[in-house]
Amino acid sequence: MSAHTASENTTAVLADWVAGFRLQDAPHAVVDRMKALVLDLLRVVAVGAPLPWSQAVRRLALTLGGNGTSTVLLYGDRLDPARAAFVNGAYAHACDLDDTHVGSMHHAGASILPAVLAIAEREDASGPALLEAAICGYEASLRIGLAAQPSLFHRGFMATPTCGALGAALAVGKLLRFTAEDLAGALGAAGAYAGGLAQFYKSGSFIKRINGARGAESGVMAALLTKEGIWGPRDILEGEAGFFRAFAEKSDPSRVTSGLGREYRLMEVSTKIHAGAGRLQASVDAGLSLGAEHALAAEHIADAEVGIPKVIEGRLTQADPPDLQSAQLSVPFSLAMALTLGAARGPSAALRREDYESALASPEVHALSNRIRCVLDPEIEAGTNTEEVPSRVTLRLTDGRVLVARVEHPRGSPHRRMTWDELQGLFRDTVSHVLTAERIAKVVDLVARLDGDARPREIIATFIAKSGTDPDRPGFHS
Repeated sequence: MSAHTASENTTAVLADWVAGFRLQDAPHAVVDRMKALVLDLLRVVAVGAPLPWSQAVRRLALTLGGNGTSTVLLYGDRLDPARAAFVNGAYAHACDLDDTHVGSMHHAGASILPAVLAIAEREDASGPALLEAAICGYEASLRIGLAAQPSLFHRGFMATPTCGALGAALAVGKLLRFTAEDLAGALGAAGAYAGGLAQFYKSGSFIKRINGARGAESGVMAALLTKEGIWGPRDILEGEAGFFRAFAEKSDPSRVTSGLGREYRLMEVSTKIHAGAGRLQASVDAGLSLGAEHALAAEHIADAEVGIPKVIEGRLTQADPPDLQSAQLSVPFSLAMALTLGAARGPSAALRREDYESALASPEVHALSNRIRCVLDPEIEAGTNTEEVPSRVTLRLTDGRVLVARVEHPRGSPHRRMTWDELQGLFRDTVSHVLTAERIAKVVDLVARLDGDARPREIIATFIAKSGTDPDRPGFHS
């Protein structure tokens, strides 16, 4: 029997808020955080753009064509806004480095921002208009995710192409100056696009890489269809055959509207240090710390135990992942990597895609991963919330010693948030091979001024690889 908290007008309340929201309504901290998340999106796009699956998406999009009003980030290709949003969303989510929200299990940046950038460029929107739309898209998608989770995940669905599609539709509608009625219709239209199954946790594949792309493209299409008069049900969230009943056995629609306009869920979003799932970041931090402090090698560790919350049991606990995507979703494998890398790289290292690829070729890392037990831990369960998943790692060494590390707040989480200076430092390091120093400085300055006179078109035009540099070729590195 389905269990859903009664709410008769969730869709309308959300649409009314989006229609009336103005940037000045948000606290300065929220505006500053949104600008930081825009800069972080550009960072992770630069990491994801050259990867093989990203380039497959770009080739397909260029083959299909489009009317050329929106830009493929870094490359400068011109596509229609739906396909540009798709490609840029694929870049953003290509390496599992994009921002994440633990409670909703959702990557808002990869689904909302590519849609907003594609339409903002086409419409030559202002910087404040982009920020308004982005804040609305983040808030809507995160709140819808919170209302449906963890049931949505347990039922086999992914939040980014489902909740992300809904949030992106509202964000694009906001940019297009929709009325509240049309915003509700765009949300309803997005319900026809929302979808994405989690079987890859069990079987592998590449399809997770385009979850952000699907959310972004779907939101653009839903809003543009609504503009042409093809709108969807205006009770899509709470309707008897609507989103919550279709995607979740249990839901609480009140989480969509409670505190709306006063409490901003985007402040709970984490930016990632490590190129892996959000719920394993603390375990990696713990592994790096232990490996660095005790100069550990795989052969020193007889066995290990990592405490986990129930929600990731069976999903992020595969000890012997067969491929890169599965490895990035594996707590034991990521922890084994961190333990073996800590001695050489130190406790402040960041795990990159290349590290995962090297570890997949290492018999020692695979063997250590298989010696790591994931156990349900009541204290970790109690410490898990909408913002973060803590971790406790216990090692038994071959010399008989027992080592324990606990990480309450993973790096990049809301309680250990990366500052603007730290994020721009990461951005500069990431893009230094493909952007000139002048372009890097200009992008950072323009993003910082999005709430003033900076325009999205200028950011996009500046964020193009320097002449003679092809991000597909060696030399373009994350």
